[in-house]
Amino acid sequence: MQYTLGVDIGGTFTDFSLINADGEITLWKEASTPQDPTQAIKKGVQALADLGDESLSEFLSKLDLFVHGQTIATNTVIQRNGPKTALLCTDGFRDIIHFRDGFKPERYNIQLQPPEDFIPRYLRLPVKERVNYAGEIQIQLDEDSVVKTIETLKRENVESVAVSFLWSIMNPQHEQRVKEILAEKLPDVPVVLSSDVLPMIREWERTTCTILSAYVLPGIAKYMVELQDFLQENGFRHPMLVMQLNGGTSTVTKVIQKSINSLASGPAAAPMAGLYCSKRIDIDNVITVDMGGTSFYVSMVTNGMPSLTRDLKVHGMPVGVAAVDVHSIGAGGGSIAWIDKGGALMVGPQSAGAEPGPACYGQGGKQPTCTDANIVLGYINPDFFLGGRRKIDPELSKSAIENYIAKPLGMSVPEAAYGIFRIINNNMVDAIRVVSVERGIDPRHYSLVSGGGAGNIHAGMLGRTLDMTKVIIPRYSGVFCSFGMIVSDVRHDYMQALATNTDRFDLEAVNGVLKDLEDKAIQEMVEEGYPEGEVVLERFADAKYPAQIHELTIAVPNGAPLRDTDIQKMAEAFHDLHERMFTYSVRESSVDLFHWRVVAHRRVKEPNPFVSKEKSTDINDALKGERSVFFGDINDYRETPIYDGDRISKGLAVKGPAVVEQATTTIVIFPGQSLESNEFGDFHCFCRNVFSSRAN
Repeated sequence: MQYTLGVDIGGTFTDFSLINADGEITLWKEASTPQDPTQAIKKGVQALADLGDESLSEFLSKLDLFVHGQTIATNTVIQRNGPKTALLCTDGFRDIIHFRDGFKPERYNIQLQPPEDFIPRYLRLPVKERVNYAGEIQIQLDEDSVVKTIETLKRENVESVAVSFLWSIMNPQHEQRVKEILAEKLPDVPVVLSSDVLPMIREWERTTCTILSAYVLPGIAKYMVELQDFLQENGFRHPMLVMQLNGGTSTVTKVIQKSINSLASGPAAAPMAGLYCSKRIDIDNVITVDMGGTSFYVSMVTNGMPSLTRDLKVHGMPVGVAAVDVHSIGAGGGSIAWIDKGGALMVGPQSAGAEPGPACYGQGGKQPTCTDANIVLGYINPDFFLGGRRKIDPELSKSAIENYIAKPLGMSVPEAAYGIFRIINNNMVDAIRVVSVERGIDPRHYSLVSGGGAGNIHAGMLGRTLDMTKVIIPRYSGVFCSFGMIVSDVRHDYMQALATNTDRFDLEAVNGVLKDLEDKAIQEMVEEGYPEGEVVLERFADAKYPAQIHELTIAVPNGAPLRDTDIQKMAEAFHDLHERMFTYSVRESSVDLFHWRVVAHRRVKEPNPFVSKEKSTDINDALKGERSVFFGDINDYRETPIYDGDRISKGLAVKGPAVVEQATTTIVIFPGQSLESNEFGDFHCFCRNVFSSRAN
């Protein structure tokens, strides 16, 4: 292995993590280019080649792995700027996406407006056909009705089509025939079938998943193919891999086939990045946080396993497929501070993004942001932003905070800046509590793994407020998700619906489904170039008590065909999980099982762990100087030592208050806290201290 490269497009910066065969990491950031995201990637790749005194083709020819995460699909859905999309549905069921599942998001809010339908009713086109729950055809497909819809598609200049028929999960024949007809009549319009992307019971979730897939498909297909072509034309010899929302990677071809997996692509890598650095120091329970320029992401890793969910929603629409459970809020370095109608100071969720960016960028941004506050407080060195590659103007930060916040509220500029700092901290603490305290998990029993260029300014305060013992700050923290991508497995998920019950279990049918799924998984992984012996298969099933609405996913014994003794094991596994999740179980009850799942993954070759080679025994060797930094314990500035993070060796400790600077991130160590480096170059910040958290 020569080089592996992970690239993550964020709202403000595009991050690069490059690792060589010796485990040495090169971190790089480029300003994101929202109008054409590939421009930032091309600039960053060229910059990495220049650092090694290589041409672009020489550099790319040495890459063994290129993994990419992007926000294009998610932004397309949120901004609703995708192609004109239509839905073909079973006659009489065109309003499934309007009625949803019958539940209001805010059940007791009588003023809640109904959500805007993602596809207007005139583009939800009925087709005469009907399949029942057993897969039996009740009404044959009326191909004339399909041809009639094509006339509408042409007249309305539809650019993408979703097809979702009732019970196609049990018999996809009609959906497949419709795709053949559309391919003949509209060869340039992509078609997505619900039986391909989410063969799962529940028509609302399945239909919205299909719609979302069709909506993002044209944009990501064009983008990914163009990027892959650029890489291969310039020397890259392998398939480009793409980060998926399930926490694994896949090829461009596979992601295009199931484009729903491209949603939430970048943030899904955060738990993998946190798990990588925590496993090597024998910590299994961590909360990972990633604060970038626009958003703040939180996820849990318990017993060495990232949490997965099937309840992920994007803009209020259920995604349906299994996804890494990442909670996000609008809290990043670019989050804008503002005053509400009641005169209260607020921060976010609006963001200045990459263009125009915070006021200090001097690109036309006028409103103050979290980054501007951190500059005024002295946390960020204006002469060392991105290692000095980007010049910023602290006077613009001061002026923005003074004009928009300090004067209207009758405060001094430092007080206003510290108010911004405290409020965004509170927002982030609340987000951490959503995934921990609100689910019955005590965060004090976890370590915090902090990532993101902006995250480590705040990490020590987050750990203190939550009364956590330790914050782990990886040496790749400033490009957290891009690193997580190159330590993530290649992964594909497969699923088939088959209803059965532990009291009348159809052993032959279930084993047949599992064998078909596993055969398909092995075949497709081998076709992608992964030897069968390197592919790991895992089985799961969705289970519930009779008359319950929602299921829980349980592990199913792997390997050999299931036997009678495995039925009781699955029932006990469900009872145990139900009791752990909801504090009770009904062990005398039988268990319904609906969806059978197979996960195929191939372990990536992890980079060799970098071991710090610094031999310094004196922390003063890393001292860069001092500057005035604001701390809440004295509500004023104090002269504070500034350290070069790249020169802090294993075993050396920095006592707070202090600031540690690196090219891609800044770490603030608050009074009473301390920071140490381990043999891998990661930092451990010990949060608890003699000061009351209320003072800060």
